[in-house]
Amino acid sequence: MTFQWPPIDAEVSAAVTRQLHTAISLYDRSGIIARFEDAFAARHNASYALLTSSGTAALHSAYYALGLGPGDEVIVQDYTFFATATPLLQLGTVPVLADIDIHGELDLERADELLTDRTKAVAITHMWGAPQNTRRLRAWCDARGLALVEDCSHAHGATRDGVSVGELADAACWSLQGHKTITAGEGGILTTPHRGVYEKATLLGHFNKRALAEVRTESPLYRFADTGLGLKYRAHPLGLAMAEVYLRRLDDWLLARQRHAARLEHLLAGRAGIGVLTPTGSDRTATFYAFVFTIDPHAAGFTRDDLLHTIQQCGYGEITTCDSMRPLHTYPVFAAPRSPVTIYKTSCIRCELHVAEHLAATSLRINVPADDGPDGCAYIDTAINMLDRALNTLASPPGGTTLPA
Repeated sequence: MTFQWPPIDAEVSAAVTRQLHTAISLYDRSGIIARFEDAFAARHNASYALLTSSGTAALHSAYYALGLGPGDEVIVQDYTFFATATPLLQLGTVPVLADIDIHGELDLERADELLTDRTKAVAITHMWGAPQNTRRLRAWCDARGLALVEDCSHAHGATRDGVSVGELADAACWSLQGHKTITAGEGGILTTPHRGVYEKATLLGHFNKRALAEVRTESPLYRFADTGLGLKYRAHPLGLAMAEVYLRRLDDWLLARQRHAARLEHLLAGRAGIGVLTPTGSDRTATFYAFVFTIDPHAAGFTRDDLLHTIQQCGYGEITTCDSMRPLHTYPVFAAPRSPVTIYKTSCIRCELHVAEHLAATSLRINVPADDGPDGCAYIDTAINMLDRALNTLASPPGGTTLPA
């Protein structure tokens, strides 16, 4: 059994068909655009929401709207998807890469060492849907006069300590891409508590009807409303018809994922050298975009690749590495400050990034179904059985496993 996402059922098909006969392009904030933005903002305790054509477009809009420009610096956690940082390149802003802690969260002590008089913001990512401690992040940023940007692309609906992801940010961004928990096929959305940020982000990627209606007439930016500021980042109504259905299902999906993740966590509990990067807990609701665990080879007696090979030898391919989220400093666009698109005088890489490297090299991921019906339970049953079988095999290998000192 393979993981299938998103679920395309009769309700989703009917919603898309209705939208097809209603409007396939919307210039203003009407119809499904307004409904989705309002519902999404309410779900995440946000004052303003702006749909875009992708999560990357949402991040670009956020960075631009916060006033970032040439020579400015933004602290970005090294362990994230590269699109958290690449929009900064288009603004001439330097993403300064910071290490994470063993929980996959930005290491604030290490980040402190990277601050300069050019640092204007911090960008963090709730990797795999595990919410970071945003109360702590907000206090840290406030004490240093920095804006906080949250990339919530994995974390639709996630909360920690009673706070929604994105709620305390100056701008927060979600992807609505095809594999995401709430998907429009392609798309993104930005939220912010600041009217000025909302208006400036609107002008970057929207023009005419929407900008004329949303930008205050007394704003000095209103004169640009007819044309916008050069880009077109509108979301597609047909994709939003899907996303609107999925948003209504979000809370039920998160409950199901919590239950499935708890079973996986129980399987791994107490096993030497095995750690869970995406834990369940009474203080949080994680989205579980994936369940991620790590293998310490010296404590476990085998490596991540040993375990993966053993699983694959059983003919099972649903447990994989996390290579799509490799550390940013391993990509040429961040490692080479004078590439065709980056002309910085200083490097993005200014410190050792050992924890991010270690996490990327020792982790495996399992998809987590969003339903606890027969198919969802069968998928997790199989994953648990295969993982348990492989772990037991490696616990007593013939002749043992020799690891490097």
